[in-house]
Amino acid sequence: MRFTLPRLMRPLPVVIACLSLVAGTFETRARELTAAERERPIIIASDPWCPYACDPDADGREGYMVDMTREIFEGLGFKVEYRVVNFATMKRMAKDGSATALPGVASTMDGAALLPAIAQGNSANAVVMARPQTFTFAKPEDFERFRVGVIKDYDYGGTLQEYVDKNINNPDRIVVLSGFGYSHLVQGLRMLSAGRIDMLLDDHNVLRWQVRRMGMQQQMVTHSLKDDADLFVGFSQNDPRAPELARIMAEGTRRLRENGRLSAIMRHYGLEEQAALLNN
Repeated sequence: MRFTLPRLMRPLPVVIACLSLVAGTFETRARELTAAERERPIIIASDPWCPYACDPDADGREGYMVDMTREIFEGLGFKVEYRVVNFATMKRMAKDGSATALPGVASTMDGAALLPAIAQGNSANAVVMARPQTFTFAKPEDFERFRVGVIKDYDYGGTLQEYVDKNINNPDRIVVLSGFGYSHLVQGLRMLSAGRIDMLLDDHNVLRWQVRRMGMQQQMVTHSLKDDADLFVGFSQNDPRAPELARIMAEGTRRLRENGRLSAIMRHYGLEEQAALLNN
């Protein structure tokens, strides 16, 4: 995952129990926005990380978290713009406030983002391997016999990230992939197909999306590491509107759950299993 919290192991999406520890007590700071603040566009920025945030030119859609953010805020009269950027630019925009909303984050990005009280998604880290290989993950040392492709600057969390950091200079264990858009995932899957790496590490839904996108379902199999964490549309702390926007996002997410719209949006992205959890 791109940013990580302690693993929460809860279904999608849920109310965060210890809100003050995760997102700050934004309810006490939320306030009614001025007319000028409502006129200023909400800028969503993300690197392509479909199905959460996609590249419209490559995927023909913007991503389910972008879709739901648009529906919530445009329904209240806000102007919403979506910008596809690289990962480093996304982090910079979060910190300097030039981005308002950041889809698919699992942490406050070292305090740069404010998270809503309700998650907008839930997923786990996963690896994709060439069929018919199987893999069961219990501890990071289970990776030691594999050459693992990882994405530059991503943080996979906890002991998994510690393993990556420890072996970052050992090409027999860790191979770092970089690029813009889907180039790093495309590169990783091609290297996997050619036998140059043994597995590729990323978000479970992202890997499944990319495998389908490249038509490699018969060649590749994805194994979840079952370290589920909640994912959010975060709001830049450098935007003074963040507390109120986070409150609106939480209320809107709850409404989309109750009226079935979130399930419909997620199914449009092939997330039928997660959409079904909304009705449990």
